[in-house]
Amino acid sequence: MLLTTYKFYYFNSRDRGELSRLIFAAAGQKFEDIRIEGSQWPTRKSEMPLGQMPVLEVDGVKLPQSMTIARFLAKQFGLAGKDNFEQALI
Repeated sequence: MLLTTYKFYYFNSRDRGELSRLIFAAAGQKFEDIRIEGSQWPTRKSEMPLGQMPVLEVDGVKLPQSMTIARFLAKQFGLAGKDNFEQALI
């Protein structure tokens, strides 16, 4: 059985990346927290979809956009609510 691997790329700050980090913590899920310093960004930007961060890499596939990542993780770990109404409230 293969384990899913998660890599989360963001700057060494909270900002738009913190919600996803909190979801990982709430789910008790291990992930690689890759924090990129501002000075490294110009050389790393081309590696990221849309040339932006945060980016979540799941088993080698990169997913951009902070709220897209948060929704994905919440659903992945059973934290998104049991129906559309609960999802909207959350």
